[in-house]
Amino acid sequence: MKMMHHEMPFRLRDLLPAFEIYTGDKKATKFARQIEGMAEFLNKQPRTVEAYLSYSRERMIPADDYWAVAVEWVKRRAKASGLKPQFVVLDDNGDRVFECQWLWEATFLADTEGSSWQQVRCLWSTNQLDERGQRRSRLRRLVRSGLVAPDQVCDVFNFDRHCLVDYQMEGVTWGSTPDELRLRVLEQYAAERLGEAA
Repeated sequence: MKMMHHEMPFRLRDLLPAFEIYTGDKKATKFARQIEGMAEFLNKQPRTVEAYLSYSRERMIPADDYWAVAVEWVKRRAKASGLKPQFVVLDDNGDRVFECQWLWEATFLADTEGSSWQQVRCLWSTNQLDERGQRRSRLRRLVRSGLVAPDQVCDVFNFDRHCLVDYQMEGVTWGSTPDELRLRVLEQYAAERLGEAA
């Protein structure tokens, strides 16, 4: 399975609002400020981001940049809530690295940037992922471990690197979920590599 060019602008436009910056140009539209912010984050020219967002141009964001945008989007969402956190993400030393309102934010950031998460308040949030969310979490941890290369994951699931991002995403309507059988194959391979290293 390969990400189709016409699908990517919809996904990026969903993530774009989190990147809005204030440039000092009072004539700049909200959309232009969002493009400027994403371009600054990616260290690209705004016209490059415009091409990524275009429905008519054939240019697609590189998969590594798409993943970087996805991770940053979750970080910015977690930071922007302004409410007392329901969850915290901890690093290996037990220090707080992120505060979150939602479980999906906490698990995503723990899987990709931290070490673990804890629930610190209990108002309305659940403290357990559903079965699909657990599979996405396992895939994120597997990819982060480095025991299985992203291209190997793509070969097992028969998709491209852009789809690999979608299979790890949370908090979006267009996310996908890895199937259990193929995920277990990858986990078994990672366990064997870990055993060889020991």
